[in-house]
Amino acid sequence: MHPHLPPVFDHIHRTGTYAAAHHPVWPHAPLPSGPAWTHATCRCGWAEIAESPSDARALARHHRRYAAEHPAYLPGTALHIGGRAHQADATGTHGSITGTRHGWALADGIGDNPLAAYAAGSAAATAAYAAADRGAVAGLLAATATLAAVHDGDTVMVVATPIPPERGDGWDIAWAGDCRAYEYDADTDVLTQLTVDHTTGQQLRDTLAERYRGRPADLEDLAAGQDHAVTTSVATAEDDTVGRVTTTGPRRRLLLTCDGVHQHVPHASLVRGLRTFSDPAACANRLTLAARYFRSTDNAAAMVIDPVPAPIAAELVP
Repeated sequence: MHPHLPPVFDHIHRTGTYAAAHHPVWPHAPLPSGPAWTHATCRCGWAEIAESPSDARALARHHRRYAAEHPAYLPGTALHIGGRAHQADATGTHGSITGTRHGWALADGIGDNPLAAYAAGSAAATAAYAAADRGAVAGLLAATATLAAVHDGDTVMVVATPIPPERGDGWDIAWAGDCRAYEYDADTDVLTQLTVDHTTGQQLRDTLAERYRGRPADLEDLAAGQDHAVTTSVATAEDDTVGRVTTTGPRRRLLLTCDGVHQHVPHASLVRGLRTFSDPAACANRLTLAARYFRSTDNAAAMVIDPVPAPIAAELVP
């Protein structure tokens, strides 16, 4: 990971505890009155809730002890509301207490209203939790079931989870709509888009490519005007409409974005940000700020996930 940059993971499993008002996995659900609910959280993205501060500290110790034996991941997220009335982008992160399962999701609610914001938050939390256990496609379809059971809001989303070594040791990606996943190779300074947008614009590029051979600029002008129209969404997703892709290891830095970022920030600028900022949270923040710099008025969301091999993670446990 980024050998040309100073390492930022001094302690991979740096934990903390604090008084809780909401559940870390289901942030929209207030906790019932009673015990002294306390969060336990870790820099790697693991979070749990306990009925007392002492129980939360015990969970954190258990996590630090066992998670160091497995590959770790440092997620960094950033959200900016832009010129919208509501923040309808959301991210979800889930890691098991033993560090054996991980899932991430980034969602972009359809519309500028509370229903869109709630749909994105619900879908991202559900998808990350389910994907960690059953894979990226299952995570996205679990979010589909959640939206159908809860309300009428809708969202687009991309979901990611690591593939076990015996199955390729890469990334497992699923998506609906125009949220994207990229993988950045620091050794070659190449950023590869892993997903293909589910939009009318992309359909035009695919179906008219032969007719516009030799006139790519004309085709792009025609298609760009339809890039805002998505052809799939989480609420309408089915097994045969979900986009899916897997990579083969070694895993490299993963970037998840909404269209408020990648439709406005040039590819070269995305690469520059991923190259320059070794801290994933700082990198995600800079990419969302870049969207504003390039005159985006949409919500902007980015998630950067850095894989850390197990031997290094073990050495860095405090």
